[in-house]
Amino acid sequence: MRVSESGFAKLFSVRRASLVLAIAAATHSAAAHAQQLQQSQEPSIVVAFVTDTSGRPLEGADVQVVGTSLHGSTDNTGRVALLAVPAGKAVLRVRHIGFAELTIPISVTPGTLADGRYKLQPITEVKKVVVRASELKPERYAKTGKFDEFYRRRAEGNGTFMTREDIDNRQAQKSEDLLRMVTGVRIRYRGMTPFVQFLRCEQVNVYIDGIRSHDPFRDFFALSPLDIEAIEVYHGIATVPPEFSPQPNDCAAIVVWTRWHGADK
Repeated sequence: MRVSESGFAKLFSVRRASLVLAIAAATHSAAAHAQQLQQSQEPSIVVAFVTDTSGRPLEGADVQVVGTSLHGSTDNTGRVALLAVPAGKAVLRVRHIGFAELTIPISVTPGTLADGRYKLQPITEVKKVVVRASELKPERYAKTGKFDEFYRRRAEGNGTFMTREDIDNRQAQKSEDLLRMVTGVRIRYRGMTPFVQFLRCEQVNVYIDGIRSHDPFRDFFALSPLDIEAIEVYHGIATVPPEFSPQPNDCAAIVVWTRWHGADK
């Protein structure tokens, strides 16, 4: 079958138009895909407003995107902004001393500002325990003021406590051995040097006879179990007593009392 010259021109024109449309559609699709990809990679800002159950702003609350290093503390208006939050689903963790920890699943839209209000529930206040030698303290301390605060906190039960008797029963050869049975605590080694690691907690303070150690693990591991009279271990920002939590994001503390602490009391 022979195609006339005019028919051939029409056929060529139709095919050329179809090709142009196909190229235009592919270009538009690629551009749209590139735009979507660029938007999905754009970070977002998450703003949290933290209050107590009465709506009073909470200053110093720690807000963290779980599984990342993104966190911050609320100001005196109860607000904090977390920058460069990856798009997608995430979990926000809100903590404050004296309040129950709150975890909230969130969905972060690329390149947007997400604003959320979160109320923390206060931990049920424990009635103050009066230290009585006959009820809480060993008889050897009955007529002294030694370790009064240790036994008061032990009675409140917000941490893990070891007395002299507990330490003797463990027959530990090294101070780190005393922590191996504490829930949530792991002993790790850098070469031959041990250090303590708490689950889901990076900031750990060590206090020896009430004084915060600037080289915590070295000072603690330098002690012999025979030197230690008592130990307190706190894990969780809501359980660490204020006197052992100088920063809002301090989520663990090891408090050691030596046998010679308060020897003159």
